[in-house]
Amino acid sequence: MTLRNYQETISDSAAESLHTCGMAYLAMEVRTGKTFTALAAAGKYGAKNVLFVTKKNALPSIEADYGTLSPAYALKAVNFESLHKVTGTYDLIIIDEAHSVGVAFPKPSKKAQELKRICQGLSVMYLSGTPSPESYSQMYHQLWVSSHSPWAAFPNFYKWVNAGYVTKQTRVINGFSINDYSKLERTPILS
Repeated sequence: MTLRNYQETISDSAAESLHTCGMAYLAMEVRTGKTFTALAAAGKYGAKNVLFVTKKNALPSIEADYGTLSPAYALKAVNFESLHKVTGTYDLIIIDEAHSVGVAFPKPSKKAQELKRICQGLSVMYLSGTPSPESYSQMYHQLWVSSHSPWAAFPNFYKWVNAGYVTKQTRVINGFSINDYSKLERTPILS
């Protein structure tokens, strides 16, 4: 199977981003071949041992795409629920459905904490069709798992908010005041 033109372009860009930034984010539409594109990018990056983290029901298709591509690197595919069992040495971590990592803010989810442990010092490639399904604030914990996060200077969500990336608002729901962190400040994000 050969890559489509857009997959070739995206996988080239992702490999370059992994080299220069230590991370890449493939935010591609559903059914456009994110997995195949990511696996190709891993090869172009020169990965030797790749850990692919995804949802349990996607494992067979990941392994099928890997078999079809037949790259020179080794691949271990695991589901999010078995992150605590991950051992081995990897030079690239691919996180499928990356938006599911950032759903719990302001504190990191257990999934995010496990991924941060595994990804320490390694290059990370994120895949998602919906990088921020509810709020751009969900991007913080997705990128937080990587040592190469552009927000590494902000060790927690609150410091990131206080740095001006999000405007904290208060909302009243059913008589209770809650903090709302959904208002993104575009200027700091784009800089």
